Amino acid sequence: MNTMKKLLSAFAIFGMLFAQEEVPAMVVSGEMSTDVVFGDTVSFTSPYTGLSLSGEGWQLSSRLTDGSVDVEEAYYTLDANFASLTIGKQRVPFGLANAWHRPSQNPFASEPSAQTYAEGIGVTVEMLGVGVEAHYGNDEAYSARLSYGVLGHSAGLSMNSDDGMLVDASGDLFGMVTSYLQYDLSDTTSGDFWYRAVIAPEFTKGISALVGYSSVGDETETMYGIGYQYGGASLRSELSADGDVQVRISYSF
Repeated sequence: MNTMKKLLSAFAIFGMLFAQEEVPAMVVSGEMSTDVVFGDTVSFTSPYTGLSLSGEGWQLSSRLTDGSVDVEEAYYTLDANFASLTIGKQRVPFGLANAWHRPSQNPFASEPSAQTYAEGIGVTVEMLGVGVEAHYGNDEAYSARLSYGVLGHSAGLSMNSDDGMLVDASGDLFGMVTSYLQYDLSDTTSGDFWYRAVIAPEFTKGISALVGYSSVGDETETMYGIGYQYGGASLRSELSADGDVQVRISYSF
């Protein structure tokens, strides 16, 4: 698989260099966040600091982890109307596409689920509301998601080479409520699920109410919170079942 890794890296680098040559414009974006947890003690963490460079068809994203820089994504995408081919390190399609660890893609303070990034070849096809995403990587690992979307709502079914399977749904109701759901169908964790909703009518001017519920094994948890968004800055707070308050302060540019 080292040969495949080298080949994919070469394709990704070539694609990025080719894109830069054809389209000089490059977009630079970044985001950072700090978490403060108020419980028996007060603790501070910095869960995410990242920088992304992107251009015509290519993406290079990195994050700071324990003092070192880790590359999350490094890929080149070939688009052909309703289909695309992605080569390099990329998000593995399994469940909702939100990168919950990134502040710009997570309206909550906590992260309801994790995303996996891996080297490989990804294919995406979308037509008439039906979408198919597939990824094949090292050690014959694969993952695929079939989805259908209509009127601002979507539902998906995912499976992978680790015998994982889950269904997901997300949608927007009247522009005021955005909801997310994932339900596990895997043999070992069947029945586990989580649900999150953001209630943010336009008249609240960036203020939102956050609610959530999760069930993992025999443990259940209810979450309530309040969020505020102003431009690239955001402040989100959550009250857990044990009484702790988690506050996430983030900024994106």
